[in-house]
Amino acid sequence: MASQSTQLEETNQLWGQVLLEIQNRLESRQTFETWFKPIQPLTLGPQVVELEVPNAFFIDWIHEHHLSTLRDILAGIFGRSPEVRFTSRESAATAPARSEPASEGTAAPRARVERPPGELELNARLTFAHFVVGSSNQFTHAACRAVAERPGHAYNPLFIFAGSGLGKTHLLHAVGHETRLQRPHARICYVPAERFTNEMIYSIQHAQTQAFRNKYRNVDVLLIDDIQFLAGKESTQEEFFYTFNSLRDARKQVVVTADKPPKDIPMLEERLTSRFNQGLVADIKQPDLETRLAILRNRCEEEDVKLPEDALLLIADRIRNNIRDLEGSLVRVFALGSLLHQDITMQMVEEVLQHYVNPEPDQLAPERVVTAVSDAFGIKPDALCGKRRTQSVVLPRQVAMYLLRQLTDLSLVEIGSLFGGRDHTTVMYACDRVAGRIGEDSAFSERVNGLISTLASG
Repeated sequence: MASQSTQLEETNQLWGQVLLEIQNRLESRQTFETWFKPIQPLTLGPQVVELEVPNAFFIDWIHEHHLSTLRDILAGIFGRSPEVRFTSRESAATAPARSEPASEGTAAPRARVERPPGELELNARLTFAHFVVGSSNQFTHAACRAVAERPGHAYNPLFIFAGSGLGKTHLLHAVGHETRLQRPHARICYVPAERFTNEMIYSIQHAQTQAFRNKYRNVDVLLIDDIQFLAGKESTQEEFFYTFNSLRDARKQVVVTADKPPKDIPMLEERLTSRFNQGLVADIKQPDLETRLAILRNRCEEEDVKLPEDALLLIADRIRNNIRDLEGSLVRVFALGSLLHQDITMQMVEEVLQHYVNPEPDQLAPERVVTAVSDAFGIKPDALCGKRRTQSVVLPRQVAMYLLRQLTDLSLVEIGSLFGGRDHTTVMYACDRVAGRIGEDSAFSERVNGLISTLASG
């Protein structure tokens, strides 16, 4: 008992050093108090660091915003970068398969699932069940499902590319979880390309090259995130090339993500590009409004938090290009309401969105769009923005709504408010009607494109 108490004291002292260093690096004390003060250290060592946080919000937020800082500090203390694992106090009772502590304040582990040495923990939330499928990701999601069901046979390698924050890492983890569910004894290794590089350098410096190769060439599924980080690193690319060949020849599965298709990654060796193109290359596009709304509703349901539908619509409409920012803003709204012990209001949501959405440029002010459309169709701006529904006004009004949607960052609700307080569904209908007519009527298309050119030229 005494030795356990001493170990706990040493862990807390070491964590105190980590917190002091974190506090010195963060820009605000509020950030430190909100996201790091509640953390409880469970295990602190050069191999593994296990930290317990209040809920799943913390895990996602720290992963997205502070994990690199935390890893850097831990590497400075231990002389190497340990694996960092997070567990949630809220979900501890319902997640027996995860590596978690027996109780708060002790370092005694619960029953663990045996995994390959050095394997990074898959994020427990990033599963197929938590992935919202829409038109932007349906094909790639299906490909990932197929790979998880028949690793090494369907689409090998699978190369997923997408812009930042669109869900490629989520799908990568989901493949790992689903494969493990169907094949509990499969050796699954997830690693960011940057860590792969750092481990290779470490193995060379410490004469452990063979151990490094054994780790990555004796797995059943290799999941590599952000492969573009290998660009320009000749030695690392060569090592990965031989690792890739070894796995593929053994009919083991390789899944890779990147921010561009293979041919567009600068300084990536041709032989790697060729290998990637031999498999399936699949992309994820930006999600449409309906998918973004579904993502937000899904997250609210997971966390058992209710938000007004108008608030969800405002977030989904303002943040269009990045799911990570979409969910991050929602987490921030949750946190703000919880910390202030207040119901979430539209004003709170507006304040949070200021951190995620850039203000609209002056040259695309809505007044300019309304004036340009009014001039083009020969009607007064007051009539365009009023309540009248005659055909002579309806079409120009729909064009104005379409242009405001295309050329500004205004939300559907904000656009509707400019035209007599119409709701967001009216704006969506108007945009769909104009887009459809543009595709069918060349003269109308030229007219709208002429307006876009006029507005773009200032």
